[in-house]
Amino acid sequence: MNTAAKASQSASVGADARGAPLLTVRNLTRRYGTRTAVDDVSFTLGPGITGLLGPNGAGKSSLMTCMAGIAAWDSGSIRIGDADVARNPRAARKLLGFMPERVAFPNEMRVTEYLNFAAEAKRIPRGERSAAVEQAIARTGLGAVPDRIVGNLSKGNKQRVGMAQALMGDPLVTILDEPMNGLDPLNILDMRAMLQEYGRTRSVIVSTHLLTDARLMCNNVLVMARGKLVYRGAPSEMAEGRGHAVRVRVRIHDKVEPAAEDLIEGTSLIDVALDERGCTALVQARDDVAVAALVQAWSAKWPVTTVESTADSLEEAFREAVLGSVVAGVEESD
Repeated sequence: MNTAAKASQSASVGADARGAPLLTVRNLTRRYGTRTAVDDVSFTLGPGITGLLGPNGAGKSSLMTCMAGIAAWDSGSIRIGDADVARNPRAARKLLGFMPERVAFPNEMRVTEYLNFAAEAKRIPRGERSAAVEQAIARTGLGAVPDRIVGNLSKGNKQRVGMAQALMGDPLVTILDEPMNGLDPLNILDMRAMLQEYGRTRSVIVSTHLLTDARLMCNNVLVMARGKLVYRGAPSEMAEGRGHAVRVRVRIHDKVEPAAEDLIEGTSLIDVALDERGCTALVQARDDVAVAALVQAWSAKWPVTTVESTADSLEEAFREAVLGSVVAGVEESD
């Protein structure tokens, strides 16, 4: 099935325990004057992590601000659980967490003060705010800095504060715009694991430019180009039928040398390079599922710090989806 056909499907990629989708977007269109930023986009999401991908100007930010209830749209509808974002915005906001790419922090406040302020703004009941703040701090790894002034934190810890605010109150749907910016490799692994655990019962949308994040963290991806949704589905399915293996570089912060017995089914070791700080292994896998399983197995034994994709089928499929939509758009406009 080609990417255009995939994007046109109306089936849900997930639902809650009752079978109802957590997020429903129907025929959403958002225009800026004569330019259409979001063009008749429809999809439904259930529990899991969904990557929102696309080149700059594809419409990702416009879509996210509409879903978050920050920006109005021209036509279509958005529902979070049973709440219509346009007709009942207060109810929808109670079910939503949102972290923009650039968070405007009150730099003079301490971490706990800011999160208590955010809890009040989210209308979390007074008697539940303290527990909600404590849970958000623990979940995002801020336990060492709760009394620090936000303005004095590192960029990575500021990202954690933004993520803590978004996840506070256990929202049904959480939208995170480039949440890994500023995090070091070990913290990225921690945040991926935390979001995957959270996504077992909630819907998390992560906007990212990194295909590695999509491969290792996301159950599904939405790919946008020229305002249109050009692909929706699992990252591994995106590259189906292209006949190219997946290749990744795995960096281990230890002087170990992975061998054949350390591999899992569907993977092979192409090269291992040792240096004074550890080793880098070039691995080939049959698909993204095998990559994720191998990284999980190795992380249990060794300090895996980074996983970087090389040119592979997912990248080629991404380019095909985006460039194919551009060609189609030119042909339609002629």
